[in-house]
Amino acid sequence: MNVYRAVPPNDPLSLLDVGCNVGAWLSDIRNRRSGAQITGVELNAAAIVVAARNLPDAVLARSVAERLPFPDCTFDCVTCLEVMEHLPAANWKSAIGEMRRVLKPGGVLIVTVPHAGLFAWMDSNNVRHRLPGIYKSIVRRGLRDSNYDALERHVEWHKHFTTNELEAIIVPDEWGSVRFSYGGSLMMPLADWLSWPFYRAGKSEHIIRRFLGKLASWDYRIDFGRLSYGICAVCVKA
Repeated sequence: MNVYRAVPPNDPLSLLDVGCNVGAWLSDIRNRRSGAQITGVELNAAAIVVAARNLPDAVLARSVAERLPFPDCTFDCVTCLEVMEHLPAANWKSAIGEMRRVLKPGGVLIVTVPHAGLFAWMDSNNVRHRLPGIYKSIVRRGLRDSNYDALERHVEWHKHFTTNELEAIIVPDEWGSVRFSYGGSLMMPLADWLSWPFYRAGKSEHIIRRFLGKLASWDYRIDFGRLSYGICAVCVKA
């Protein structure tokens, strides 16, 4: 899965990243497309501060995926990368609907989510649910919890979707076209486990953490079919 290949060639490009975190993907877009109009929304207030520091020219807002603060038909491209699995199941369809709403006709929505593949059981995000006692004794409280508390939510089970489950949310008949691709295997969850101490210490930019991220990105570009750890949907608005 190489997400950038699906980004439309519009010049200038207007792109919204839903769940932009600290702006890593938006920074990548900025580096590749200097004239792009980049926008991001994110639930995590601390992450928005970092993103604003890294991308002073970006439009950034604290918002949730199912209530995007933008007019209809605003963007050429909307990306939602590894975000849907963090939302309550009841909000999946409304989030996709909102992303479709803010897309221009002919615009492209790119969604990546964990796939129900061979190594789905290794997802480190689900330790808090599988082993709550051990999680609380070691971690006590995750760094993301306060952001969810502010919206009266809780951290969701990290859902790994099958293709059929993703199709039920996206509903291909509502789009001009939808295509799926797969990628990643063992390296993605392994890199996530090894990265956790760096995130916990507030050192996400550490050279070792960045190297692990590159390994995970490399892994995601290899198609392991239905055994893959990730799945990508590229949807074109009619």
